[in-house]
Amino acid sequence: MADIAQIAARVEALRRDAQERDARHQTIYDARAQKIDNIAPGSMPDAWPRPITANLIDTSARQLAENLAPLPSINCASGVMTSERAKKFVAKKTKIAYSYIIDSNLKAKMPQGCDWYLTYGSMPIVVDADFTEGRPRLRIDNPMKSYVEYDLNGRVRSYTKVWREPARQLAAKFPEHETAILGRDRPMGQQVTGDTELELVKFCDATSYVLYMPERKNLVLMETPNTFGKVPVAVARKPSYDDQDRGQYDDVVWPMLARNRMAMLGLQATQQTVRAPLAIPTDVQKIPFGDDAVIRTNSPEKIRRVGTDMPQAAWQQDALLSAEVMRGTRTPASATGDVDASIITGRGVDALNGGYDIQVATGQLMIGHALEQALELAFEMDEKFWPDAKKSISGVINGTPFEETYTPEKDIKGNFRVSVSYGFASGMNPNQALIFLLQLRGDQLVSRDFVQRQLPMDIDVSMLQAEVDKEQTVDALKQGIFALLSSVGIMAQQGMDPTMLLTQAAKIIELREKMPMHEAILTAFQPEPQPAPPTSAGGAPPGTPEEGAGVPFGINPSTGMPGGIAPGQAQMGPGGKPDVMSLLAGLTSSGRPTASASVKRSVPA
Repeated sequence: MADIAQIAARVEALRRDAQERDARHQTIYDARAQKIDNIAPGSMPDAWPRPITANLIDTSARQLAENLAPLPSINCASGVMTSERAKKFVAKKTKIAYSYIIDSNLKAKMPQGCDWYLTYGSMPIVVDADFTEGRPRLRIDNPMKSYVEYDLNGRVRSYTKVWREPARQLAAKFPEHETAILGRDRPMGQQVTGDTELELVKFCDATSYVLYMPERKNLVLMETPNTFGKVPVAVARKPSYDDQDRGQYDDVVWPMLARNRMAMLGLQATQQTVRAPLAIPTDVQKIPFGDDAVIRTNSPEKIRRVGTDMPQAAWQQDALLSAEVMRGTRTPASATGDVDASIITGRGVDALNGGYDIQVATGQLMIGHALEQALELAFEMDEKFWPDAKKSISGVINGTPFEETYTPEKDIKGNFRVSVSYGFASGMNPNQALIFLLQLRGDQLVSRDFVQRQLPMDIDVSMLQAEVDKEQTVDALKQGIFALLSSVGIMAQQGMDPTMLLTQAAKIIELREKMPMHEAILTAFQPEPQPAPPTSAGGAPPGTPEEGAGVPFGINPSTGMPGGIAPGQAQMGPGGKPDVMSLLAGLTSSGRPTASASVKRSVPA
């Protein structure tokens, strides 16, 4: 059993050290939630108005979080793989890592997690053991009221989460402590209603999990030993100049409120101008009101409203505050579509987007490192809690569906290393990344495979290249068929019969409706099967002597010539060689052989 007094003392020390951070977090939350009345009581006039200007902090946080939200690619290779067995092991382990992310629905939760990372300066990723499904689950926790202890190596030593919950819900969850939760064991004045929110503290270290209530004398609601032996939490921390978590908008709240104050004063001045008193000459005795009212006076030019003119400095101050908020949030005007720079050269736009892209790249670096640690904890938890369980996983990796079965002890084998990457063009927008990659490819500085793997989209590179190769080969086949068909006229002029070629082309058109192009071409150009030679009653071809006859095998008994020699060659000698008379008939008068030949064509009339 853990010492609850010692744990409570550790938690209170963490909360005292983080008082300033918690105050900043609450201020940012109130500013984004438009709860201006709750910000720093006593530091502003009591009649501080509600905001009427655009909430640039909320807009900037949402937009930058959406750029950070896409998940990186995962690779479980720990080195250079030479054997096919090692490649299969890494491929299956990579699918397991993707299954953790898919089963945890992390893709849909990343925009909110990245928003917390930017606003509050950290994003805790908690790895929970789901004993019902027998799998680890990744969960992004709200960094508000969360306290993390680190050791000298930067590893999480303890993780504490504080939140408030209605007493009625707590009593329903823990009926054995209902009396203490509702305060019924106390005097009547100290009892609480069911809607009263009470504070809970969840503490986790390498030895135990403890859930207790500080407002009920550290009442322990739940306690269990940590059989995992580690704190299953990985934290993505925003870079800071000290040891406190600082969000990106901590110092922008006050310029934003000042800008809102200027907008309210402008609205008040406009209202006063519209409702200003009416100045009239002294000869007017009656003042009619309403549409088309007529005022009779000898000096109509003196009738006017006593207006309030806005000084020019007020508009200048509003522009300065707006620029200060934009600069403080590090959000360029081009990010919201308000580009006031040169669109001919693009240098102004690039200068504005430079800092924005660096923020995205830095955020991806920190979040990717935390995701690596969380996946390594998930691998270790999977192998430790369910080593022999056979599990089925399925999902989509880079646009390609997969379905696999694995056993943690066999397919993980204590190898928990994971590598995540946001790609070569991390921080760039998709258009810039694509142009940069095409420039590198055009100068032959990188391979086509490298460019495909760095594309800002989910694709299966191997399948994509296979499809490209297949399309190129089919195109080459079609070009060959087109070239062959273009020679039909020449074949007809030379006396050749193009009917078979035209028939094959028409057959390709007919087969294309039933099968792919390459199969249609193969089927149409497949040669006709040759008829089998007729056989004699004994099963041997004609001219072949029956078994047991005195004629040698392979000799035609009717001609005495080897089998396969045409009847017109019967005048030749054995083996198809011409006899002496044929040789002499082919000599000229001078004794030279006749080496000329001619071709004669006849067209039937």
